[in-house]
Amino acid sequence: MSRVQACCAVAGAIVLLGAVAVLASAAFSKPLPANLTIRNDDVRASAGGWVVDVVVVNEGDLAAAAVDIEGQFGDERSNVSLDYVPGKGEKRASLVFSGAQKPEPRLRVLGWSEP
Repeated sequence: MSRVQACCAVAGAIVLLGAVAVLASAAFSKPLPANLTIRNDDVRASAGGWVVDVVVVNEGDLAAAAVDIEGQFGDERSNVSLDYVPGKGEKRASLVFSGAQKPEPRLRVLGWSEP
């Protein structure tokens, strides 16, 4: 066997063992469930009042579907639903408030389901 063949065989074995290790790790580890947090990204004026842009972050491994979000400022509430938020990902949404005062709403995720 030549040196080139030996180097290729060793490189192939390393790649094969690495792939087996990654697959075994994925097969025997339990993914973390969805863990959603929400943060205020921006507040901007609009024709009907104010638009509050929010970011929903999923720190879990599994996706979350039908994510319901609520913002409350004073007596006014605004809701929005996201189709899904991927695992280890984020999605953006906007809440609309009609008051004259620039809102600083209290934000919360109301709930979600597993896809």
